[in-house]
Amino acid sequence: MKVLAQSISYLFHPLLVPLYGLFFIFNSDSVFSLIIPFSVQMYCYSITFVALLLMPILGMVIFKKLGFISNYHLSVKQERVYPALVAIFSAFLGFYLIGKMPYTNIVQQLYLVLIIVLSGFSIITLRWKMSMHMTAAGAVCGFITIIGFRYWGEVRESLMIVLILSGILATCRLYLKKHSPAQIYAGFLFGLSFVVAILY
Repeated sequence: MKVLAQSISYLFHPLLVPLYGLFFIFNSDSVFSLIIPFSVQMYCYSITFVALLLMPILGMVIFKKLGFISNYHLSVKQERVYPALVAIFSAFLGFYLIGKMPYTNIVQQLYLVLIIVLSGFSIITLRWKMSMHMTAAGAVCGFITIIGFRYWGEVRESLMIVLILSGILATCRLYLKKHSPAQIYAGFLFGLSFVVAILY
């Protein structure tokens, strides 16, 4: 059970969530899957992979070697600020680069949400260890709800899937004793409410 819970935690790691978000945008039954050329989609995937996955991972490796973080699980809440700052910088870079391509307004909105949520999370985590996994899950729910209703009109199936996966992820984080129930609920509600407030 522990191996399964760890595998699910890695599969839905916050660093992977932006790539899942792009997949949802480009493969859902919406106008974006039709008007955004395949070459632009691949460009967005490439920028997101480098800016929001490789660069934060490289930053964590450097911080670990320099002694800024004690482990890669970021179990000490104050140490979470350093990788978060790298992620914010990388997100700004990705936002700028993606803005150079046509038809990418929706992807820029995804990046804008990420930057604001990460900034808020960084401030809170200085005083309290909130679940980053569940913050990301809540943000995805908020993004699908607002953007979905705005451009798709029908998001019940997608939202139901994300809510079920969020529940499974929350159970795994609790089972692994990575967070308290309050940290789980607060993370999800923080991500959800921030995204809704930004995009509504």
